[in-house]
Parts: sequence; C-alpha cells; structure tokens
Amino acid sequence: MGHIFISYSHKDKDYVHRLQDALQAEGFEVWIDDRIDYGDEWPMVIQDRLDACDAFILVATEDSYKSKWVQKEVTRAQRINKPFFPLLLNGNPWLSIESTQYADVRDKSLPPEKFYKRLAGATPRNKPLLFLPREESKVEKPIVKPAPFSPLLQGDGRVRVKPASKFDFRWLIIGGLVVLVLIFGVYGLSHLPAAPQPSPTAQVTSTFELPASTELPTSTLELPTETSTAIFVPPTPTPGNGSTIIFDKDGMTLLYVPAGNFLMGSTDADTLASPDEKPQHTVYLEAFWIDQTDVTNAMYAKCVSAAACNQPTNLTSYTRSSYYGNSQFDNYPVIYVNWNMADTYCKWAGRQLPNEAQWEKAARGPNGNIYPWGNDAPSTILLNYNQNVGDTSDVGKYPNGASPYGALDMAGNVWQWVADWYQSGYYAMLGNNASNPQGPASGDGRVLRGSAWSDFNIVVRSAYRGWSDPTNTNGYIGFRCSRSQ
Repeated sequence: MGHIFISYSHKDKDYVHRLQDALQAEGFEVWIDDRIDYGDEWPMVIQDRLDACDAFILVATEDSYKSKWVQKEVTRAQRINKPFFPLLLNGNPWLSIESTQYADVRDKSLPPEKFYKRLAGATPRNKPLLFLPREESKVEKPIVKPAPFSPLLQGDGRVRVKPASKFDFRWLIIGGLVVLVLIFGVYGLSHLPAAPQPSPTAQVTSTFELPASTELPTSTLELPTETSTAIFVPPTPTPGNGSTIIFDKDGMTLLYVPAGNFLMGSTDADTLASPDEKPQHTVYLEAFWIDQTDVTNAMYAKCVSAAACNQPTNLTSYTRSSYYGNSQFDNYPVIYVNWNMADTYCKWAGRQLPNEAQWEKAARGPNGNIYPWGNDAPSTILLNYNQNVGDTSDVGKYPNGASPYGALDMAGNVWQWVADWYQSGYYAMLGNNASNPQGPASGDGRVLRGSAWSDFNIVVRSAYRGWSDPTNTNGYIGFRCSRSQ
C-alpha cells in the first residue's frame, strides 16, 4: 500500500509507535521522524518525506497544537493537497481540522477499521517503496593503531609536557659499593698485621682493597653537563581524573578519562530510548584523553594553513553569511566537515577520532548518567539546543553542562563524528562485558554523537545514536578528537 507521514508531538510518541505498528500490520509504509539521519539537513528531510507521502496523518493533541513544527507540517500538507487524516488523541478539535472528518481516539484506542479503509482508498496500491534503506557499505573500517601515548611528544605535534628522564640506579649501587669498600678497607688495614713486601712483579691485593689501577669516582652520581641531551626532572606523576594536557599543534586542552568499566546504552526502563541504544551493557575501556571542546574554526584553520586539511565545504552557518574565516567566530565549532576531513585533522594534530564507546564514557561517566551533567532535565543554562539560540554558539559556553570528566558541549551545539561505523543492532551483537570495542567492520554510515543546536530533549540524551554518510557535510556537524593513553 501507500506511504504514510505521521505528524505528532514527541510527548505522544508511545501512542504514535502503537499506531505505526498497526498501520504496518495493515500493509502501509509509515515514516515518523524519530529515526532521522541527523547527518542530513533534517528540516529538509522532513519536507522531502512529507512531499513524497501518499497520505498525511495528524495526531492532534494539546502538545502537538503548541508545536511549531507540527503546525508547519500541517500547513504544508494542506497547501500541497495531501490526503489529510486527523486523529484527535486529546483536547478539543483544532480549527484547522474541525471541517475535516477526524477519528476520535481520546480513549487512547487505535483508529476504527473504517479509518484504515478510508486511508487505503486514498493511497495507491503496489507503489514502489520510495525510501529504501541505505545499502550496507562494503568499505572495511580502517584499523588505525595509534602510537603509544607518552608525555614526551615534541615539535611535530604534540603535548607540551616535559619528559621525565629515566634515572639510572646502577650508578647509585656502584657508588654505594665504593663507599662500603673504602670504609671496610680502611678499617681492615688499620687492624691487620703488616704483610710481607711482595716481589716487584707481584700484584698487590688485599681482601678489602681495590686493584691499584682502579680509578675511584669522585662522586656517587655524575649529573649530565650542559651539553648533555638528557634533562633530569622529577618523575611525572601518573595521570588521574582531572589531569589535563595541551597539544602544541592546535592548542587544544585534553582531559584524562581513567581506565575502567562504564554503562553504555539504555535500559528498557528508559521510555525515551530507541531500539539501537539497547541493551545497556558494561564496557571496559583503557585510559584515554578526550578533547575538552569541539574543534574550533581557529584550530581547524591551522591545519588548513599547514596544507594538511581542506577548507570546510561551506564558509557560512545557519544564520551567518560569514562564519569560517571570520575572527568573530574563531572560538565557535567548525562545521561543514565530513568524516574524512575530521579524521584527517585529528591525525594531523597527533590524535584520532574517539570511538563510540570512548565518546559515550567521556559524555556520561561510569554510572550511565542520562545527560552529561547528570539526570536533571535539559535547560538553556546547560546546553545550546531546541533552537533556543538558533545557530552554533562558542565552545565551552555552558560550563554547567560539563560531563563528569569536564568535557564541554557533549550535548547540543553540533553533532560530533566518531570513528565507528553505524549498525543498529551492534549493541546486541556486542554483548555484555566487552573490552575496548572498536565498532563493527562496516555499516550504514559513520556514527554521530552529541546532538545539535536544533535538537530536542530526546536527542540530547548521551545514549542517543545518530549516523550519516561519511561524505556528508552540513551546518549541524563538527567533531572532537581523542588520544590513547
């Protein structure tokens, strides 16, 4: 049968999912916006799906009446003369549907049989499916083995932390032995009877004496001279939660995330969770470092100036005709970069894109917080979301929304590319107690995490998984990097 577009408030999603199942059981193809590919310009995706549908169902409630997106969808559907099928789920009929034959489902029931017959009569049968799922990519995920992390990284790249030289304890041992030999030698010589004079050819020895030819060191430890290449400094302490480093290449501050288990994904008790977030499972990760913020325009420009990165594909943002390259927005996240461009930048900077597990642990901590800041509902003092700003904001503007490790903008502002391929059933295949998972070998696209300035409450949750074609660029996607310990 035909293709159905359902317009609704996300507060009514439980009923809408029941409706979707019932329609699909009747043979209809149904599209709702809770599985948008957030790599796309999502308002355009909604418009394209609405324009291509055969019939338009409105789930009318008090909440959907207040939704400006639902109102826009209703207006467009009526303007382009889509067959219009309202369902009154609660409240009173809207003015826009009072003159239309609507089904009253205020008792939370599914529509009556005649509703499906009317819907079938308005939609063509045996119509080819318009929205085929993307073919699974056959490109193998590159295996990048990061160089072992060391604070001793210089000039080409990397952290400005002085190395701690290895102390050679052999000199201390030798020095100690020399002191003991001298002490006992002097004591022994003063208490032993005089030995007979040896012949001129005999080697003079003593139980407590060194051979005469041995040159005693003048001190127990010889420090290097000014011309030495070694620099002795106190040993570097082991990093802990709260440790930071700064990379020379781009000036990014990195935060330390200690090794250990964390809870990844969502439980069935989370009513906002999507199927691809389940089951919740325990994952062990080795220690790593995560960028404190998204990569900024100014940071990315350094890579472009070094001829290592390509310029963003668009120099504007959603409301600004001049964005990248405009010093006013140097501290704003770079956008219009695809997965390959993000990957290139991270490698140039001496880091790599975080994998999906690393990103989620850095965002929500070890105990499965719903949001980076904890479990309290989102608000405008915590993040840039729900079109409250209407475009990107400067990075780090919302310190109250920091994650348990101090990472900023892990929800809202811009989506962030991660290393993994996306597969909806990957968590189920992975199982519990996974160790350092690197994601599937291939998939529908590359994973996006974190949500954007335009997204609403459901999407800004730390367990939410988006994805896009790795060649896609738009004004909603940026990235951050990580570094293995």
